[in-house]
Amino acid sequence: MKKWKCVIADDEPLARELISDYTDKVPFLELKGVFKDAWEVREFLKSNKVDLLFLDIEMPGLDGLTFIKSYPTRPKVIFITAYRKYAVDAFEVKAIDYLLKPISFERFLKAVSDLDNEAEIKHTKDHIFITHERQQVKVMLSDIKYIEARGDYLKFYLESQKPILTKMTLKTLIEELPESFIQIHRSFVINQDKIMAYQKEKVKVGEDWLTISRSFKKDLNLGD
Repeated sequence: MKKWKCVIADDEPLARELISDYTDKVPFLELKGVFKDAWEVREFLKSNKVDLLFLDIEMPGLDGLTFIKSYPTRPKVIFITAYRKYAVDAFEVKAIDYLLKPISFERFLKAVSDLDNEAEIKHTKDHIFITHERQQVKVMLSDIKYIEARGDYLKFYLESQKPILTKMTLKTLIEELPESFIQIHRSFVINQDKIMAYQKEKVKVGEDWLTISRSFKKDLNLGD
């Protein structure tokens, strides 16, 4: 079971104590720090890697939303607040959930439950294992044509079988793949060895034409 390293930031002592108690009850959460404001979290993250932030929104000095928007490589975040008015802003920064105080343990558990189901990727030089339908499935790298991001899920398009859907972020995947896999769009990563044809703004991988975004075009070496 993967341990999700997390920290808590809230200016209310009782809220910090409550969320700390809740994290202790969840076996896949590992609490690494408890802070009273976002500035303390910012300093902590400079030298420590965490997977998840439990973050209050209204805090003195630096509010939670401003902090998240200004942090380029932020962990996943679950906002904790007494106010409904920030919900839209919270989900615009792709928060996992938005918890309203007072928070029951049942609601807290619901917010973190999907974390335990998120796929982990394990790889060697010629294949990877991805989580699919509650089992680890072996996929040869040479069999992958391209990968499509669909919200919180990735769809692997393969030569030898039907596509495989798994819960994983594109960012997590790219960090584990060899250099032959290139991102050409915010929604697509392709295996360059599978390119069949290309035009100025799109590339054919297998039988499918995929759009090349301008921002990623420089990373794709097509010989022109």
